[in-house]
Amino acid sequence: MRKDILVCEPTPEGIFSAIYYAYEKKLNPNTTFVQLEEIDNYELFAEYIRIETDYEKAMKVDRTLAKRFGQISYSYIWYAMYSRDSERGNAVYRTVARGLANAYKGELVNFLQDPYVLAVSKMRQNVWCEAHSYMGFVRFRELKNNILYSEIDPKNHVLPIIAEHFADRFPKENFMIKDKGRNVYIVHEAGKEIVFQQEDGTEIDVTEEMYSEEERKIQGLFKIFHKTIAIQERTNLKLQRQLLPLRFRENMVECC
Repeated sequence: MRKDILVCEPTPEGIFSAIYYAYEKKLNPNTTFVQLEEIDNYELFAEYIRIETDYEKAMKVDRTLAKRFGQISYSYIWYAMYSRDSERGNAVYRTVARGLANAYKGELVNFLQDPYVLAVSKMRQNVWCEAHSYMGFVRFRELKNNILYSEIDPKNHVLPIIAEHFADRFPKENFMIKDKGRNVYIVHEAGKEIVFQQEDGTEIDVTEEMYSEEERKIQGLFKIFHKTIAIQERTNLKLQRQLLPLRFRENMVECC
């Protein structure tokens, strides 16, 4: 049986563009797959179709899902698309196909007996947990130009998710958060909307010399405070790693 494999950009807009194409061409969901990564090994009896990202078509899919699925299932799908799982595109497409075909009655994401719905649910949980952690673990440093700067290195693409949280928390601050692994960052200008940017190959290298004098003083005081309140006799490294995994500590002032 021939397969149709839709190769798209690994972004929500790319996935939605592929889904739009699948329905526009009336492709069979059972023999159609969405692939996000570069093609290494081609399958026999499969047609590979490269899908160009079309933001207008992607928005049409977005509006349809929001209207048909309701807020809960719609949000699960969006969170899943920010997962690092290379199969997220296919899982989202198959879940959407189940929902639009009315294969299940009730809330779509509750039907965990479906392997694709289950996969979307697990991806959403993983993304949300990491995003929630970063909402508490992000540490800003004040630069000499009064911009608050932070770096993170998440497994999933949580930057767009935490952006709104920090924009609501610091509406009158100029700040920037960079995802080091993906080389992307968000910029927030006081009183304005978040701007999401992909770097053009130029590295943003922030060194200690760029910190404000007040920032250096506060960092020193914070490290002293963090060390002083610790009770050495009650140190529990295992519990510490459960509450604050090692991978988060590289960019935290008190752990540097």
